[in-house]
Amino acid sequence: QNIDTYTSPMNLVCYHKQELERQLKQMQIDLNEKVNHMSGYNLKVEQLLQDYITENLHEFQNEIEHKIKLVTYDYQIEAIKQEFNRQNSTEYQKKLMKQLCLKRGEKETAEQELKILQERIDHFNAPDQSFEHSAIIDSIENIEIRQQLQQQYRKIIQQAKADFYMLSLQTAEEQRTRARLNYDNEVNKMYSIHHNALDFTILPLKMIDLIQERCRMIGERIQSVYNYKIECFHLKLQKD
Repeated sequence: QNIDTYTSPMNLVCYHKQELERQLKQMQIDLNEKVNHMSGYNLKVEQLLQDYITENLHEFQNEIEHKIKLVTYDYQIEAIKQEFNRQNSTEYQKKLMKQLCLKRGEKETAEQELKILQERIDHFNAPDQSFEHSAIIDSIENIEIRQQLQQQYRKIIQQAKADFYMLSLQTAEEQRTRARLNYDNEVNKMYSIHHNALDFTILPLKMIDLIQERCRMIGERIQSVYNYKIECFHLKLQKD
């Protein structure tokens, strides 16, 4: 079924909500039919089945909750944009908002990239991490020589890892610094336009508030994405 491209965000949300409710109702009907044709099915079996699903679908549930958060953010971000356009915004004002939101996104992404990089480095630097042996060294029969080479090999690998992690952190920190500076410059530019304008309609405070609010929501959305990535990373470590 086609949806009008120009429908309001609320109508779009209502449409998808109704569609999900329809699918849920159909799934419940299908489940009831299967249960009615299953011998030995009772409340105890149903509870055991529910417990199993709850235990094994934890990751799937987290993924769904994460997607719901993103949809909520997307709706709010779009709603602010629509409100901005209702202020009879000019192309110049729209371009200004777009540029500021872009720089805020780049700033938050750089912040979160550094954060998740640090998480991974902390894990791989943990003392309980297994050491990858060299097959060539392991094939040496002389125990004394083999142990000496293994120690040297371990030191070389550890130093190479440390150098790589240091370079990665330095690069990420530089990107974060540039992104922060670019965003701050855009914010200062926006307020400078407002204060120096001969006509207050060039960039009213109402528009500035909407731009700042949209930037904030974009930042929170990116934070949510990276928090979910870190959570998945930790879950994977627990399994391994």
